[in-house]
Amino acid sequence: MSETAFNCQRCKLPLHIDTSFKDLSNSQLHLLASRKRDSTNDLPQNQSIPKERLQLLNKAASSAKSKNSNWPQQTAVESFVILPQFSGQDDTDVEREPQIDDDNGEDITKVLSTRVNNLSKIFNILSFKGAIDYPVCKDCAQILLANMKTQYEKISKERDIYLQFLEKLQNKSTFIPSKSQDSLKEIDDLKLKELERLNELKLLEDEKNQLDNEIKSAQDELSKLNLKQQERLLEKNLQELKLRDSINKRDQMKVEYEYNLSLLQSLRKTNIYNETFHISHDGRFGTINGLRLGSLESIKVPWPEINAALGNVVLLLATIAARLNLKLEGYKLKPVGSTSKIEKLEIDNQGKQKVIILECYSSGEYQIERLFNHSKLDNSMVAILEILKQILDKLLQFDDTIELPYKMENDKIGNASIQLLSKIYDEEWTSACKFLLTNLKWILAYASAHIPAPR
Repeated sequence: MSETAFNCQRCKLPLHIDTSFKDLSNSQLHLLASRKRDSTNDLPQNQSIPKERLQLLNKAASSAKSKNSNWPQQTAVESFVILPQFSGQDDTDVEREPQIDDDNGEDITKVLSTRVNNLSKIFNILSFKGAIDYPVCKDCAQILLANMKTQYEKISKERDIYLQFLEKLQNKSTFIPSKSQDSLKEIDDLKLKELERLNELKLLEDEKNQLDNEIKSAQDELSKLNLKQQERLLEKNLQELKLRDSINKRDQMKVEYEYNLSLLQSLRKTNIYNETFHISHDGRFGTINGLRLGSLESIKVPWPEINAALGNVVLLLATIAARLNLKLEGYKLKPVGSTSKIEKLEIDNQGKQKVIILECYSSGEYQIERLFNHSKLDNSMVAILEILKQILDKLLQFDDTIELPYKMENDKIGNASIQLLSKIYDEEWTSACKFLLTNLKWILAYASAHIPAPR
């Protein structure tokens, strides 16, 4: 077993046990392991406390106890730790060392183990009895001794102070003289004053209670007023919200009104006829709504486009006639898009009215078809020119100073024939169609601007 089986409990360094601890007798072991004597036996027998001082001490202790009743109290039993008392060698748990045989190594090991166990028990008992954990090294023991010395000096000073205070108490006279008549009278006066003060205090308390009740009533009234004020504020906020909504709606309606008024002014300035029938020109061609009317050798216009343009011309003539409230003589317009027609009313030899259908369209791409259809188309173009003359005569009734850009006479307009005859394309016919659209645009502008619409 190594000699460094123990370590210092403070610095944790290994310890070498002094040889005096290795060969302790049983009586020495029991002496080290025995508990402390009762602390009450350590008091000197000759030191006694006088009965009067003892009563005074008990009175002071009871007073201090009543003031500090909330503090946890310790009894005398709780201030001590009782360890098992060794009454003799037979009652101890310290093991007896076996006899060592020099020739037996097992006995040596057993002896060392027994010593270590005994020392461990002794150190545990010593550590349990005091505030120091054993074993400790020499340096740590010196430090502990220095600390204990300092603590001892401090406690000694406190003891001297307590002794001086006790001496003052002992020297103080405890004689209480009898009460004189003056003192009794003074006590009676003080009692009367106390009674008066109590009455005044009662009056003040009654007044305080009355004031508290008034304050409570005022607070209740104030709470009611605050509640009413909150209700009024809420109502005011709701009214302001409604007012703002009304203002917003008014502003919105005002903006909508101004927009609609501006739109109305724009619509009033807008010529619906010019927007519906847009007449213009594309080089040498007159156009209506982007459709060319005419055909040249260098620029051949397909017949579906020409037919659509003629359909717009028939529709425009019908619109102007309705605007002027004009009933055409000998003609009825039938605008049907690219297959529009004109009904020509004639009286036969028998005096009966007959209707001749003039087709305002053609698909004359073939020689045989042209022989049958172009005469109908030419008659339709002449009829369109005659209808335009009737519209001009109606306008002259409103304003006799009206003069069209191109003069119309028989089948010519601006000295250009309106008939295509048997040709597929013709420069003169194309110019006549352009002149026709120009006169139509002028009549449309005048009629829409100066002639009120019929109701």
